[in-house]
Amino acid sequence: MESSISKILPNKPHWLDQRLLNVRHNDFAWRATPPETIEEWEERRDFTKSQILLAAGLAPMPEKIPLEPEVWGKANYWGVQIRKVKFQSMPGLICTGNLYLPGKLKNPAPGILCPHGHWSEGRIHHHELGSVPLRCIMLARLGFVVFSYDMIGKCDNNQILHSWPIELQKLASLSGVSLFGLQTWNSLRALDFLCELKEVDKERIGCTGTSGGASQTWTVAVLDERIKVIAPVCMLSSHFQGGCPCEEGPLLRINGVTSFDVLTACAPRPVFLPSVDQDWTNLNPTYEIEALKQVYALFDAEDAILNYHKNEPHNYNLDTREHVYPWFAHWLLNQSLRETIAEDPIPMPPVNLLLHSEQKTEPTLDTTKTAIEEAKKFLAQDAIPEFTDQDTISDYAAKRIPLLGEIINNDLELADIAVRVTCPQWKINNATAYGRLISRREEGDVIPAVWVVPDKQVQKPATCLLISDKGKADYFKGGDQSILLDILISNSCECLAIDLLGSGETAGAPAKSPRDENDPLFFAFNQSLFSMRVQDILTCLALLKEQEKENVVLIASGEAARAAAVAVALAEPLKAIVLNLDGIDDSEKGWSTPLSFQPMILKIGGIKGTLSIVAPRRLIIHRAQKDLAQHLTSIYEIAKKSSSLTVDNDNFIRLVERAIR
Repeated sequence: MESSISKILPNKPHWLDQRLLNVRHNDFAWRATPPETIEEWEERRDFTKSQILLAAGLAPMPEKIPLEPEVWGKANYWGVQIRKVKFQSMPGLICTGNLYLPGKLKNPAPGILCPHGHWSEGRIHHHELGSVPLRCIMLARLGFVVFSYDMIGKCDNNQILHSWPIELQKLASLSGVSLFGLQTWNSLRALDFLCELKEVDKERIGCTGTSGGASQTWTVAVLDERIKVIAPVCMLSSHFQGGCPCEEGPLLRINGVTSFDVLTACAPRPVFLPSVDQDWTNLNPTYEIEALKQVYALFDAEDAILNYHKNEPHNYNLDTREHVYPWFAHWLLNQSLRETIAEDPIPMPPVNLLLHSEQKTEPTLDTTKTAIEEAKKFLAQDAIPEFTDQDTISDYAAKRIPLLGEIINNDLELADIAVRVTCPQWKINNATAYGRLISRREEGDVIPAVWVVPDKQVQKPATCLLISDKGKADYFKGGDQSILLDILISNSCECLAIDLLGSGETAGAPAKSPRDENDPLFFAFNQSLFSMRVQDILTCLALLKEQEKENVVLIASGEAARAAAVAVALAEPLKAIVLNLDGIDDSEKGWSTPLSFQPMILKIGGIKGTLSIVAPRRLIIHRAQKDLAQHLTSIYEIAKKSSSLTVDNDNFIRLVERAIR
């Protein structure tokens, strides 16, 4: 049957939703913008830290388990004791490495954490461009206790692959599990291990690594201020943020958090930044370092930042190491700052002194999946806790709403929304339909909509926001829900029917975007289509508030109800929420389609978690999955608001009529 709805969206290229064109990527060039005041610095520091925790799946921070490390294989080499270390950082996740101790220790010594980066041989890599073992041995000979640990999937870390198939990566990210998160957690626990050693003065801790090891250096330093001095080598750049998923957690960069921001957040702690002409750190002396100096000047700590630049390839070679050693000796051993300390002519130690086993077992896809499942359980602690009284329900909402807002990255400070009225208008049965185009100013988003005003006017009518996964046309002649609009009009309800991004007139829009969601780093830099759909709903609710519509009822069906369930958890309370959840799958599978995919959403508990936030507001659910219906019924009973919840599988129209009364 032909629809009676007029076309709203102009057929011009510039009406493509600009969010679809605003694609960021690993080589995107950001500005390094230093804060101008301490207060501005504090605000950006706190935001950067929260964004890292979010991307690592560590918001909220899970409870740590005892490390109970195994330390064995004591060997003496060039006056240094080398030991083998293994501990479980979370259930099912191990951290492996080597401990290097000075030969003679009378008092606790400063400690140095050494993440190794993407060297082909990991923590045992020994080459002209970089030698992890020689760096560690020399630091120990200078008086430091050094812990060199494996990146995920390298050397003795043989549970989890360092590269995951894209579908596995995306499914894991729904629960907040990522290579970046697991690697960051191991780094934090490696720091715990180092600080718990009786040989270590936990007030004097440093960290250094190159490339991916530099990314881990500043990441763990921002998250844990026990690290006092850092030397991230050959990594700082405003035009390249790191090319591996272990450096780019989902959602990490969506608000423009860059390496510069992370290092800025480390101020005024001492930072030494070697860089070279032949990689992405090429502009450090003239660009990033000068901007960082402005930050350190806020603390009168200009002497705490130093750059060493040369015309060489990406490295942590002998020359670089000899410039790093005096930095740590100065700040952690209280020695005068020298330009270099010559490295002793140490030969590469036999690998059997370093590796835990001569017979390396490679991680497999099956072992990776098993470990990821364990990590999901660990990171989802209390995603939906046991509710016992009204206070636990309120506390849950108070904690989860900010986290959900960070995950969706929603804009709640909406005002002055643009509404274009130069669109078609037409008569329908007992009402007038007005075409509308809705957008946030300067955002370039576009929401095609129809505003329906009944001929019969009443004071303070109910205003219904109508959302279908088939778009606004579903409510007009020829649409499956046209009878619903007739019922609302007969009850003198004003209605706003909209097309969520990817539905109705915008159904083909995502295909016109340069988005490449199969890029393993894509969701580190870009929002999901689902989050844009949630924002569309929030934008329309804000518009109705601007227009002083008081009795707003949200009615959503199909996949649109998934986005609505999230949106109403973030929005101000409405008169009623009506969700037709028929066929909506709240499992990983249901959240994995292009329009429903949202990293971290299962850390909130999916639809079950978001509707737990909504309780005890007026909520009407049609054809919910049995466990969801039972869960919501229990919450509303605990809140002593059973009358505010309706769960019904029969007649959707009757439920809507109940909501608008």
